[in-house]
Amino acid sequence: MEKEHAASLKVKMVSVEDRASVARVCGIEQHVSSTDQIEYLEACEAEQAVGYLALVWSAGGNAWLRGPKIMRHGSVSASKIARALLNQADHLFELKNIKLAQVMLSPTQDHKASWYAECGYDTQIALELLTRPLVKDRPSAPEPELSPADANCHSIGYAPQFHARFSQVLAASYVDSSDCLAMRRHSDPEMALADFRDVPDFDPTLWRLFGSNREDFGCLLLHHHPDEASLEIAYLGFKPPFRRCGWGHRAMATVLSIAKRLDCQRVTVGVDIRNNPARRLYARWGFWCFSRQQVLIRTANAEF
Repeated sequence: MEKEHAASLKVKMVSVEDRASVARVCGIEQHVSSTDQIEYLEACEAEQAVGYLALVWSAGGNAWLRGPKIMRHGSVSASKIARALLNQADHLFELKNIKLAQVMLSPTQDHKASWYAECGYDTQIALELLTRPLVKDRPSAPEPELSPADANCHSIGYAPQFHARFSQVLAASYVDSSDCLAMRRHSDPEMALADFRDVPDFDPTLWRLFGSNREDFGCLLLHHHPDEASLEIAYLGFKPPFRRCGWGHRAMATVLSIAKRLDCQRVTVGVDIRNNPARRLYARWGFWCFSRQQVLIRTANAEF
């Protein structure tokens, strides 16, 4: 009987005209849902909507999922509705040649995590979301002492003529990294840069490339959220020989300087809980964890 009910489910794409109302049902901000980057799948039984799944297409060719949002399931289980939505999403991924699909869930959403696991999302990254409030009466974070060699180094902002250098350093910074390594293994640096750049009000001056006269060795990618008065560290990474040499501290000094110039009230960052060096760096600079999330990943060659 369950199979008969499941077969009666129909999944379709939500029309452009209906996206705003579906976004409200799914609890997605209107300014996000109004872009062409997000579409919705709707599962129906007997012409009644029983579930939705949001698909966010990234500029780098990846996809983020939000949901599924189960409305009512009557004779069909929530897991069957979720699987129907995720199966249709997988079909769209094949059509769009999506290489990496991912969803972020809270630790309390174990039921949704099980739905994704059944559909091939078999790689999990546990994240800590950290924040560092910027208040006037808070003692300043310690500035690292720079050696003479450090003084000969510099940083430059992003510009089209420097794009290849940013891409090369980003790729090199993935080597032996503890930062979301499972995701980086499947991430092309060009696709990653496109994703990082595909944000509202992208400001190239907030991307910094660290280097010397001999080579580039690190990059810092920031995103300003003026509506939240916050500055996000989207990525910070260095080539292996330049790790644990004080460059993380120098980058953090740059971050706080920029945040204060932009009159931000806080700095935020997400860090893989297995990346102990990064967690120690952020702790020293006054960051604390305000939320824990899990990211589930499905690559193009996953099977279910």
